[in-house]
Amino acid sequence: MRSTPWLLGVLSILALSACEDAGVPAGERASTVSAVMVETEIAELAPIARDAESVGTLVGNESVAITAKLTEQVSAVHFEGGELVKAGAVLVELIDVEQLALLREAEAKLRETQLQLDRYLTLGKDIATAAEIDVARARVDANAALLEALRSRIDDRTIRAPFDGVIGLRRISVGALLTPGTVIAELDDINPMKLDFTLPEHYLSQISIGDSVNAVSTAWDGEVFAGQVTQIGSRVDPATRAFSVRALIDNAEARLRPGMLMAVNVSLGEAPGIVVSETALVQSGAKSSVFVVDEESVARRVTVEIGRRMPGLIEIRSGLSPGDRVVRNGQMTLRPGVKVREAATDPVADSLADSLAGSLAGNGD
Repeated sequence: MRSTPWLLGVLSILALSACEDAGVPAGERASTVSAVMVETEIAELAPIARDAESVGTLVGNESVAITAKLTEQVSAVHFEGGELVKAGAVLVELIDVEQLALLREAEAKLRETQLQLDRYLTLGKDIATAAEIDVARARVDANAALLEALRSRIDDRTIRAPFDGVIGLRRISVGALLTPGTVIAELDDINPMKLDFTLPEHYLSQISIGDSVNAVSTAWDGEVFAGQVTQIGSRVDPATRAFSVRALIDNAEARLRPGMLMAVNVSLGEAPGIVVSETALVQSGAKSSVFVVDEESVARRVTVEIGRRMPGLIEIRSGLSPGDRVVRNGQMTLRPGVKVREAATDPVADSLADSLAGSLAGNGD
């Protein structure tokens, strides 16, 4: 019969089990049978990376609204909007015909009074008294001051970029009448960018200037923008119990813009923590627990507080101590107070199982 090898395999396993049990006292056999087979491990201390998560808003490294200082009509606009401009670049010119005429008049008056003073100083007492020389010198100083004031007014009619940056969309056109405070456009220095966010107050003792920051945006899916913490706020908001943090983010490729929302992860260094295999965790709703095995091989269930998850591992913040023996596998059939025994590989049993599997495969032919 083709089933004979399979029956012989089963009978061999039963005979071997009977021989092994014959050498073991009855009490020990009962204890072995009642103990649940599990895999355990020792809870250990390991360095764990600490971080904090938040959301923040990008602002330009330097930002300003370009406005007019006086009331005047626009004569020329030298930008379109959205382009990079250099510091000192002329953005807008205002009509300055009258001011230029007054400037030429002031220059002429200054030359006239300077010639009069030079004549007095050359001829001296022959044509002028000391009082007349003093009056001539005062006129020269007054005309020089007037000329400087007129040049400043003319400069105010030429609006320039105060720093390198990206100019926003222009809000004025040639011929428009500007008044003081009228916004012409916004200018932002976007490299690097400032990232402002808040953290709960319990992170205040952990964060430091220079800590690494990684930020992501939905506008650039999967792209991580790196930076560093540069400033930490001096106050904790009594309403939110949070403090402000500022980081600088590199933006050499100009992909980020002021006002964007960023998800922030701040690296706070490493600290020792208790870790166990992720499979050791027993989750019941919001409650987390593990089975701990004592010196008498009795399992007890312990409620724990979990922390950071890592590949294959999980941090236990409370409930365990370093050196505790924790059940890693087999806890699904385990109950508190039950004895356990460590699962071990039996080469003889494995060999018999392989033979039995081969017999079963042969019967299927």
